Amino acid sequence: MGREALVQEAKKTERALVGLEINWNEVEALYDKLKMAPQVPSMASRVAVPVYRRGRQVGKATSTTWSPTLKKMIALACMGRESATAGTTLSIEMTVEAVRNTVSARVVPLPFFNPPRKTAVPVI
Repeated sequence: MGREALVQEAKKTERALVGLEINWNEVEALYDKLKMAPQVPSMASRVAVPVYRRGRQVGKATSTTWSPTLKKMIALACMGRESATAGTTLSIEMTVEAVRNTVSARVVPLPFFNPPRKTAVPVI
């Protein structure tokens, strides 16, 4: 009952929401092959794209965007718990000029950015 029960229940679920940091160098390489400048989306993409681990789909990224604060391309993904450990390297599908490719992405803890000032206690 209470918080402990909720924590135990969360551990039992088969899926987890994780953050992904997409390898920008690989994204640039895809565009470079086509002699194009990389396209940084101005809005978050809500198109669900597959996330793979060793060639097998383990989940899907539901929101992808460029973070001007982090200077990285990031995504939120829903996937199986076995692939949701922070630091795990996965592949995410990226479409460039109507051709599907994959680039690497690393699982990171959420929230992506949590500045100390957000939880600081004011001095009185």
